[in-house]
Amino acid sequence: MTLNGDFMGKIKQAVFDAGPFIHLHEIDQFELTKQFLLILITKEILSECSRIKNDIKILKNLTERELNGKGKDFAKYLTEKFSLDLGEATGIALCKQEKVKLFFTDDLEARTIASRFGFEPHGTIAIILRAFRKGIIDKKKTKVMIENLYQKSSLFFSSDLKQWTLREIDRFSQS
Repeated sequence: MTLNGDFMGKIKQAVFDAGPFIHLHEIDQFELTKQFLLILITKEILSECSRIKNDIKILKNLTERELNGKGKDFAKYLTEKFSLDLGEATGIALCKQEKVKLFFTDDLEARTIASRFGFEPHGTIAIILRAFRKGIIDKKKTKVMIENLYQKSSLFFSSDLKQWTLREIDRFSQS
């Protein structure tokens, strides 16, 4: 099934860190970013995606935002206090600045910090599972994507998490 960008239930807006872009690109599923009406990033996040920057820049639903003074201060605080990389820190700061609840990152520490500040962090696996639950991709393709993510991408996730994800796919398809 190909995404045409016209399906129902798009997420209004989210901030993305580099990880989900990179990992979806590695498994040729960049089109799953069409589930979002608006994806916000910072220039720091874009620079972390240097090898796929041209693919990211052509996304019609992507907007690069500059952090204001308070946002820059908050990002600096996050890097100093929690040792977050600049991309993750500016992503969380952008969530705060733009009042965006959803933050997509595959960095566990960034997810923990984002939660601490009241944001809702998710990762690449959640993007794939959402597409499946919304009927954008079928069960077989979803399982292939998870397997490819596990074997072919730079995303680190355990075999336990892979097995849990595959069980979730089966469980959802039975309900």
